[in-house]
Amino acid sequence: MTSHGVRRRPVQKRSIERVERILDACAGLLDEVGFDSLTTSEVARRAGVPSGTVYQFFDGKPGMMRELAMRNLELLIERLRRRAAGEAMLTWPRAAEIVIEETIEMRRIVPGFTVVDFADTRPGGPSFLPDGETEEGGDVLADRLYAFAVGEVGLPPLPDPHRVMRLAIEATSVALALAFRASRQGDPAMIDQGRRLLRAYFADVSR
Repeated sequence: MTSHGVRRRPVQKRSIERVERILDACAGLLDEVGFDSLTTSEVARRAGVPSGTVYQFFDGKPGMMRELAMRNLELLIERLRRRAAGEAMLTWPRAAEIVIEETIEMRRIVPGFTVVDFADTRPGGPSFLPDGETEEGGDVLADRLYAFAVGEVGLPPLPDPHRVMRLAIEATSVALALAFRASRQGDPAMIDQGRRLLRAYFADVSR
C-alpha cells in the first residue's frame, strides 16, 4: 500500500509491529480524548515506545492521522469485498446500501473511526486522506470505491462517475454526522433516511 503518512516504511517484522502499535494507540486515544487533545507523546507512552520512534516513522500527528485514515480505507475495502462475495446480482443501489452499512458498523466498533472516518469531522476540517489521482475528482476515497465497484465487483460504469461518487460520499458524511451526533450507536431513523437517500440517488444515476 502506498503510504502518505509514514516517513519511513518499516520492513522488519519488529518495526512493522511497532508501527501498528502506534496506530492502535493513536486510534484508542482518539476515542478517549479526541483529536485536539491527542499528543504524540501520549501516543508513544500508550504504544510503549520512545517518543522519537513516532517521528522516526510518522510526520508527527498529521502523519499518524493520514496513515490511520489509509488503514481505515483498506479495512473498509476488505469488508466490502467480503460483503460483495455473498451478494448475488449486485446493483449500484444495493452496493450503496452495503457501503453505508459497513461504514456505520466501523463507526461503532473500530477505535478512533468516529474521529478519523477519513476526515477531520469538525466543521471545516480537512480530509486526512491524500488527494486522489483522477482529474475529475481528486478524491482517493471516491477513486478507490469506484475502481472496486467496477473493477472487482463488476458493476456497470456510471456517467460522470467521480463526481457521482464524491457527491454520494459527502451526502453520506452529512447523514452519518447527524445520526451519530448524540449516540455512538447512531439514530436508526436518521441512518434509514441516509440509506434511502443513497439508494434513490444511485437508482437514478445508474439507469
